[in-house]
Parts: sequence; C-alpha cells; structure tokens
Amino acid sequence: QDTVVALQALAQYGYLTFSKKNLNAVQVHSMESPSKIFQVNDKNRFLLQQASLPTIPGSYSVEVNGTGCVYLQTTLRYNIHLPKKVAGFSLSVRMANVSCTGNYPPKFDLVLSASYTGNRNVSNMAIIDVKMLSGFVPQESSLKKVKHGTNV
Repeated sequence: QDTVVALQALAQYGYLTFSKKNLNAVQVHSMESPSKIFQVNDKNRFLLQQASLPTIPGSYSVEVNGTGCVYLQTTLRYNIHLPKKVAGFSLSVRMANVSCTGNYPPKFDLVLSASYTGNRNVSNMAIIDVKMLSGFVPQESSLKKVKHGTNV
C-alpha cells in the first residue's frame, strides 16, 4: 500500500506543479568565475543541464527567476577510481589445488594476491572485499585460517 500512496502523492504533485508556461532562468554565481545561466522551458524541462563547479571548495549561490518548477541538484564526488593505467593497486586471482573426485563437489583454493603499486611509500588504507560467487561455499577450516591471519 505504501507504493500506491507514493504514486498518488507523485501524481498530485505533478498535477499541482504542472504549468504550460514554464520559463525559468537559473543562474549559478561564483566569486571566482563568470556566472553560468541555464534556461528551462517547456521544450527542455526534462533535459539534464549541468556544469562543473570550477573551484572546490568555493562559495556559490543560485538565483532562479520565472514561473514553474525547477529541480536543482549539486553533487560532490571524491575517491573516484583512477584509470587502469595509473591504478595504485594490483590484484590477481587464481585457482590452486583443484580436485574433482567422484561424486563430490570440486574443491579448489582461491588465491588472491594484492599489492600496492603506487608512487607513494605507503598506500594509507586499503580494503579488499571478497564475496563468494553464488553456488560456492567456503570450507570452515579456510575461514578459521583467514580469521587468525595465517596463509590459507
């Protein structure tokens, strides 16, 4: 029922905010660079219009003039993955000790090797999150070895 209520609320919002005479000017002001102006009208109201903020951190203000509704969003991204050619880590995965005997499920060791390959002396912090593929089950003994920090 919550989905139905949400859809009803969205429909009511659309009904109350819809206007055939949408015309808005959105102006983003910055002390460091010229203002960026976006025009929002009936023909482009569903079009994503975006611009990068030139200075982070920085002081910005937004001014909207006109009639109708405008959805404005800012996004700050950090810890963006580096391109592969300049990645700071190396990861290799291989199978070892593969055994397929009789009617028993196959067994093998999954060997993960990770190393820091960046330009700095240390990498600060790294987390390796390894998840099992569906249909595979780890052996209890190997989990105990990993928990105690010994080689599996």
